[in-house]
Amino acid sequence: MLPHENQHAPSVPGSAPLPHQDNASPKLPPAPIAGTHPPVVPYPGGTFYSPEFIELLESSIQRVINEHTSGALMLVSVTNLAMIINAYGHDTSEIVIHDLIRMIQAMLREGDVVQRLQRDQLGIILTNSYPEDAAVIAGRIHTTIQNFGRDNFATAALYIMGAIGSVSFPLETTSAHDALDKVYVAVSSTQDVPYRTFDMTRAEADECRQQMGLANYLFKAFKENRLRLAYQPIIKSKTGETSYYEVLLRLVNQTGKISSAGALIPVAEKMGLIDIIDTMVMEKVIEELRQAKDLKLAFNVSNLTTDNPLWLEKISNLLRDNPDVAPRLIVEITETAAHRDLRRTALFVASLQSMGCQVALDDFGSGYTSFRQLKALSVDMVKIDGVFIKDLAQNADNRFFVKILLDFAQGFGLQTVAEFVETGDVAKTLMEMGVDCMQGYYFGKPLNHRPWLKEGGYEAD
Repeated sequence: MLPHENQHAPSVPGSAPLPHQDNASPKLPPAPIAGTHPPVVPYPGGTFYSPEFIELLESSIQRVINEHTSGALMLVSVTNLAMIINAYGHDTSEIVIHDLIRMIQAMLREGDVVQRLQRDQLGIILTNSYPEDAAVIAGRIHTTIQNFGRDNFATAALYIMGAIGSVSFPLETTSAHDALDKVYVAVSSTQDVPYRTFDMTRAEADECRQQMGLANYLFKAFKENRLRLAYQPIIKSKTGETSYYEVLLRLVNQTGKISSAGALIPVAEKMGLIDIIDTMVMEKVIEELRQAKDLKLAFNVSNLTTDNPLWLEKISNLLRDNPDVAPRLIVEITETAAHRDLRRTALFVASLQSMGCQVALDDFGSGYTSFRQLKALSVDMVKIDGVFIKDLAQNADNRFFVKILLDFAQGFGLQTVAEFVETGDVAKTLMEMGVDCMQGYYFGKPLNHRPWLKEGGYEAD
C-alpha cells in the first residue's frame, strides 16, 4: 500500500511531522497505468479529456450494445485536492491520487478501466455492469475515500474527500461525449450525498431551463430599468409613529404591472446575479436617503453578499461621499448568513457599523442563533420571524416562544421588531409584551410609491 515505507509525505510548516518522516524528498510512485499521459484536446463538450480515453469509452459503449449487455461510466472527483496541495505540496498530492487509483484498480474486475482524466478527476469504465453493480463499486470507492487516512499509516494526517457520479450505457447514453457530460452532471449534483447516478428527469431538466429563463428575465428587467423599490412602514409600539420603512424589491413587467421580485431572489443567487441586484438596491436606497434628509430606510442583503468584499467597498465609497446617510441606513441580514460563516458575517456587520450604519438580524427565531453567536454578531436589532407572530393572540406556545425571544434580545440591549402583524389583537399582545416596533399589513402594505412625498411616483428613477 502506498506510500511505500521508503516514501514519506512532507510535513506542514509549523505542525507536527507525519509518522516515519525524515528529510528525504518524497518520491512519486510509478504511474498505475502504463505509459505517459497523452496530451489533452478539447472535445465538443467544452472540457478536456484524452482522445484515448474517449475512444476507449466509445468502443466500450458499442461493445455492450452489440452484446446486449450493460456498462457504466463513473467519475470520481477528489474535492479537497487543492487543500492537500496547499498543505503538503504537489508531490504529496500526486502520491495521493496515484495511491487512490491503485486502490480502485484492486476492486475492479478484468476488463474494467480506471484512468486519471483531469487533475482531480478519475474516470472508471465498467463493462458488463448493471446499475446495481455500479452502485456497489461506488460504495466501495466511497469507503476507500473515507478510510484513506486511517488505512495509510504513513499519511495518517492526510484525508481525502470525494464525490462520485455514474451513468449507465446504453440505458442512459449511447455516445462517449454524452456519457462524459452526463456523468459530470451526476458528480456535480451529489451535494449532500457521496454518490449519484445520472437520473435527471424531464421535470428536473425543465426546472433547469425554467431557472435559466427566470434569470434571463430578471437580468433583462435590470438592464431595462424595470426594477423598483416598494416601502413598508415599521411602527413604534409606544407612539404609533413610523420609525422607518423597509425597502422591498418590485418588478415592472412590459405592460406596466408591478409585482414582487422576492421569488426571483433565489434564482438570482443560484445564477450569479445577486451581486448586481443587491448593489442596485443599495445604490437606490442611498440615493433616496440623500434626497430625503429626515428619512430612515432598511433593506435586505443576500447571504452571498455578506461574503462579497466588493459590495462592502462600494457602499463604503458611497457613504464616504454622503456622510449624513449612514445613521439613517439599516442593513438586514438573516440568521442563515451567520450559520454559513459566523466569523465572516461578524466582520461584515462590524464593517457596516464602522461606517455608521445599523444592522438588523432578520427572521430571528427561525434558525438556531445561540447566545455566543448573537454576541459575536453584535447586531443593533432583531426582527422576530413572522411565523411566530401571525397567530400570536390565539397560540399560547407562540406567545411563550416570542416572550423568550424578546427577553433574549432585550438582554443584549437590542431593539426588537415583530414582523407579520396582521390584526389588532396581535398588535395589542405585542405591545403588552414590550416589543419596540411592529411591521405588517395591519399597519400598511408595501407601497409602490414614496409615502413621504405628497405625489409619490418614481421621480428619482
